[in-house]
Amino acid sequence: MPTKKMKKQPFIIYHLSFITCLLLGCKDRHRNTESDNFAAAPTAARVTPENELDELSGLADSQKQPGLLWTHGDANSPNLLYLLNRQGQLTGRVNMPVSNFDWEDIAIGPGPTKDETYLYVADIGDNGSSRDVKVIYRLPEPRTPNESVQNVESIRFQYPDGRFDAETVLLDPLTRDIFVVTKRLDKANVYRLAYPQNTKDIVTAELATTLTIGGDLTGGSISTSGTEIIVRGYTTINYWKRKPEETVAEVLKRAPTKALPYLFEPQGEAVCFDKDGKGYFTVSERRNVPFVNLYFYERQ
Repeated sequence: MPTKKMKKQPFIIYHLSFITCLLLGCKDRHRNTESDNFAAAPTAARVTPENELDELSGLADSQKQPGLLWTHGDANSPNLLYLLNRQGQLTGRVNMPVSNFDWEDIAIGPGPTKDETYLYVADIGDNGSSRDVKVIYRLPEPRTPNESVQNVESIRFQYPDGRFDAETVLLDPLTRDIFVVTKRLDKANVYRLAYPQNTKDIVTAELATTLTIGGDLTGGSISTSGTEIIVRGYTTINYWKRKPEETVAEVLKRAPTKALPYLFEPQGEAVCFDKDGKGYFTVSERRNVPFVNLYFYERQ
């Protein structure tokens, strides 16, 4: 049985991580006091080629390839990670040595190796609520477009209380915990896969909290600083400002700080913060329209 001292460790580690982040540089790039106002009218860049990039479901701002964004398709799409530039143009493809059952989101940030950046590809879609086991693929972020990838770890998990469809994965850069947010429920559940994640066995995720919101939640992102969180749906983008003493679960337990500007998309499923805290990006599946745009909402 865990001792009281052991139970306090995640809390202590979180606070030390947060303080270290503020003291050693995060404060300069992403202050918790930054404005939470963003441009009402985004800049738009047409995503091309349209036929190949028609079911985009996740988005993450590259840390090793400045100016590029990672994205991917969902169910029945190739097992490829795509790189888009800020003009919406496809600049690279990375073949993943794993299948794409239903990749729904992607996150980026720290992982097991110090000073390494990782991608977290979430194969968590389950429209029929029939999958007992979901998986998040973790890999060192490729340093070049079209790089061959071999070193992919599988974080396999099940929920403690049923089978759920989900389209949102969040990585806490301060603790390296992974969070999965369910879709379709009136009040979405948030499940935690605590760091260090087990890559050998199937584990049971911890029910960390329940949101005050729910419905069709389709993507999310935590800022590089760990101080801001967004979770989007088809019609809204919800935003939380994280206080220094809060864990991610504590943040998401309370009502969103505000709704962010959002220009309606055909089937918007992807969102991410700019890695330098300058704003956030969104992109949509193409559905039945000729093309979609990569939108950027600049911080004001």
